[in-house]
Amino acid sequence: MKAGDEKQQMPVPAETDRISAVIIANPVSGSFPRHHHNYNDTLAYLEACGWQVELWLTNGPGDARTLARRAVERNVGRVIVAGGDGTINEVIQELAGSETALGVLPMGTVNVWAREVGIPLADAKAREILVHGQTRRIDLGRVNGRYFLLMVGIGVDGEVAQAVERKPLKRLGVLGYALAALWFGTGYLGFPLTLRVDRAEPVRTRALQVIVGNTQLYAGAFKFTWQARCDDGLLDLCVVHKRGPLGRLLVLLDFVLKREKRRLWVRYNTFREATIETRDPVAIQIDGEPAGSTPAQVTIVPGALKVIVPQAVPQEIFA
Repeated sequence: MKAGDEKQQMPVPAETDRISAVIIANPVSGSFPRHHHNYNDTLAYLEACGWQVELWLTNGPGDARTLARRAVERNVGRVIVAGGDGTINEVIQELAGSETALGVLPMGTVNVWAREVGIPLADAKAREILVHGQTRRIDLGRVNGRYFLLMVGIGVDGEVAQAVERKPLKRLGVLGYALAALWFGTGYLGFPLTLRVDRAEPVRTRALQVIVGNTQLYAGAFKFTWQARCDDGLLDLCVVHKRGPLGRLLVLLDFVLKREKRRLWVRYNTFREATIETRDPVAIQIDGEPAGSTPAQVTIVPGALKVIVPQAVPQEIFA
């Protein structure tokens, strides 16, 4: 967003105002009308708990990042994202490396981060976590200069993310992604790649899909990087080998049912730094949003982000 456009934003406090938290919300998102009446309740609840809190609204793509930068510059203690994983990804670009903690009121399509750490999807329960939860420091991944909280996908899911972004399918939510996945998934040919993990020798193989995970849950339903921890200083890599149409369904079923033999269909590594190169450009998605194409330089940034999570978190996701 251009500097001159900032005047179009909702008014924000002066430099001398003291704010303990801001809620960043998108008024044109599909979920906003459904949740709008709850924002006043949330503000009242947080203020009753002693917070000084403001609601900051975005005007379009990129505004969430701009507002997050402003919050960090003003030493706001907490930035609460009222939205989905894509908006969270915008915000963490500015929160990374700061003392400002990320909180979430899940209002997206799938809400992978909220599901991963046990944040309730109901507004009233989610705001209780903001007050009564705990603050922990976690890792972030970085690919081609952009941070990610959850995962990077290279291959068919990158194609799906780009297709949904460009078409009315996005308005259908989960159904739109499912339709795009069926369209692209059945005929996707896969791609040759060269993989270099840390200082090991390069490996050449052919893949249907590559997933790099900082966390475990994928698409809110199953786990490709099932051993990932968000605070262990490592990223997890799952390369799904090329299979025919029937084989793809069997692989997907093994992952959905968490069968041990899923290991047979993939190459699995943990790493701190990796390079993924392909002969032709292959689509990339970052935290569910389209993000260009290969090659991909991926690194871990340990302890880069403070997050507000429930007191009782799933043990398998934290080291």
